[in-house]
Amino acid sequence: MPIRRACGRTSLHTEGSRPSIRTGPPSPRGSAGRVTVRRSRTALFGKYLNRYKGTYVPPGWEKWEAIAGAVDPYDLYYRYTLNIDGRLVKHGNRPEDYSTNVLADDAVDFIRHTQGSLFVYFAPYAPHAPARPAPEDKDRIPDVRPLRPPSFNEPDVSDKPGWVRNLPPIGPAKQRKIDQLHRKTYATLLSVDRAVGRIVDALAETGRLHNTLIVFMSDNGFLFGEHRFFNKAVPYEEAIRVPLIVRYDRLIRSPRIDRHLVVNIDIAPTFAAFARVSSPGAEGVSFLPLLSDPDPPWRSDFLVEHMNLLHVPSLCGVRSERFMYVHYATGEDELYDLQDDPYELQNAVGEARFADVLRGLRRREKQLCNPPPPVTMTGGGSDDTGD
Repeated sequence: MPIRRACGRTSLHTEGSRPSIRTGPPSPRGSAGRVTVRRSRTALFGKYLNRYKGTYVPPGWEKWEAIAGAVDPYDLYYRYTLNIDGRLVKHGNRPEDYSTNVLADDAVDFIRHTQGSLFVYFAPYAPHAPARPAPEDKDRIPDVRPLRPPSFNEPDVSDKPGWVRNLPPIGPAKQRKIDQLHRKTYATLLSVDRAVGRIVDALAETGRLHNTLIVFMSDNGFLFGEHRFFNKAVPYEEAIRVPLIVRYDRLIRSPRIDRHLVVNIDIAPTFAAFARVSSPGAEGVSFLPLLSDPDPPWRSDFLVEHMNLLHVPSLCGVRSERFMYVHYATGEDELYDLQDDPYELQNAVGEARFADVLRGLRRREKQLCNPPPPVTMTGGGSDDTGD
């Protein structure tokens, strides 16, 4: 079931795919993160935290295979180190070292050779920049059309905050760079697609698929030139919206699209509710009710927050079902009517017809954004695709 309005609560995480699965009936044992997962063999394969290194294994994981450093910390496709249950294993630059394939092989092997219920977190680095396709896909870079939405290289940014007004128009050379990364991102996702297919096949082969909750998502979006920006870490739709696809055959009888506002802080409560255990201190709410009821009581807005990075000032915003309001530490505001202006081209802060909406969203922002994020400027320019 695709959830159309899935969003990251913040836009400051690693770009990449994050499928997670939880199988089998629940019931006390260990913890994985902040969720207690009962009578399940827990396993993580892939990205854990930015700049994670060493042999430390967090409590609650029975199988641990996390990327723990690399020659280039912003390129985890080759020449990286895996922490496998506290033992460091280095990988080189050979075709068989390609990280997505290595992690997929080991995740599939774990599923096929482990008895009982499972909790598997599969987190490949792909398709994060520099978006390196797998060896078998290096000649399969698709001839996709360049992304040219109305907001691409936005010509008039006079209504935007200062950090956008300071961005120069995108010239031909940078447009070629953006288009190349866009194509390579599609090619890099081919290996992720195969990995997910192999994991689903392994669940079917071991008799678990009918009883498995599969959650596929990313942790942030990305701007390919929209509003003159080439990165993430901004409050625009392209950065805060992510794909979220859920499969659970016991509750979802046929495919459908859900349009409720779901955010990434809902993941831990959802897994806890599925396992019928507590998730102390976790924010968010379980989205399990959405799987069986198309219209349960649900949130109508959520908080977006950001600490200065990439020359984007600290901010707090409120994304409602129709509007996006952003308040920057600089004192600047943005307001967009996403129903009539889905590409966020016209900042409506000064429009009299939205005066009541603006007052309400300002009150809501002060309620949700407490305390506000720090304001010390850090980071580089918009060409640094970072973590």
